Amino acid sequence: MKINLLSVIFLIVCLFVMPHYAGAQTQVDAEQLFKLPLPADSGILGMRVSGSKVFVVNVTGRFVRYDLETREALNGRAPAERVLDFDIVLGQLVCLGGDGKVAGRVRQSWPDQSYSACRIDVSTEGLLLSGGNRAVFLEKNATEAFYIDDLAMVRPIDNGYLWSMQVRGTHGRWHADLYDSYGNLMHEVYEFSDEFVPSGLEIGPIGPEGELLVSALENNVRKLSLIASNGYMFWKMDGPPKLFPRDIAFDSQGNMLVLEVKNNDLWLTRWKLTHPEG
Repeated sequence: MKINLLSVIFLIVCLFVMPHYAGAQTQVDAEQLFKLPLPADSGILGMRVSGSKVFVVNVTGRFVRYDLETREALNGRAPAERVLDFDIVLGQLVCLGGDGKVAGRVRQSWPDQSYSACRIDVSTEGLLLSGGNRAVFLEKNATEAFYIDDLAMVRPIDNGYLWSMQVRGTHGRWHADLYDSYGNLMHEVYEFSDEFVPSGLEIGPIGPEGELLVSALENNVRKLSLIASNGYMFWKMDGPPKLFPRDIAFDSQGNMLVLEVKNNDLWLTRWKLTHPEG
């Protein structure tokens, strides 16, 4: 009886003092930063981070820019009536409009045409459009688009490389690899196990050191994993509920930023992650 009583006391203490874990081993310290003045049901596309500034945009082009350092917020409107996706160039929005055209901070040399895409990503090398049958690369000084066949799921990093995930090889496993901006395979990076049979698979955002964030549902639980270019998976953890297309970002300190809904309000939250050693 004495042993059982001690066990019950130990269990109660653990319930009260154990920290909240997002996964089996990853500890999350969540901090609500800012309640955004945008309705959660207004077609939120997500957020992008440029320096200390976080941009949150919805499909009608309304955006809020929040400064992580000064905690000041600014409301504005994107240069498109309907926005499919967006990124930031030199502190200004560049958008993929509902007509398939790129608007906002664009190069004059780029062709004025529509693209079959739903995602837009900016890198130091140029602009990448994806989500259609093939990706489209617009080099900084390009006068015509370069089409990348056979790579649909791609994200650029700032050294001329692209992360891509696809099923390949004789075993039919998922791979995360690095390609150049024109779709040539440069490095085979990470091979997932046979048990990795995801649904709702997405890649990005890119981590502070060029790592690839992979998001997927595994056994109806959203899992996030961070893969480095050396083939090492830094961590894998439970993620927040998927509410918006770009609901996760990283700040300059490597902390995770998350868009969450609390009591029907849209919140920008910072997740400080603590991972076990080894």
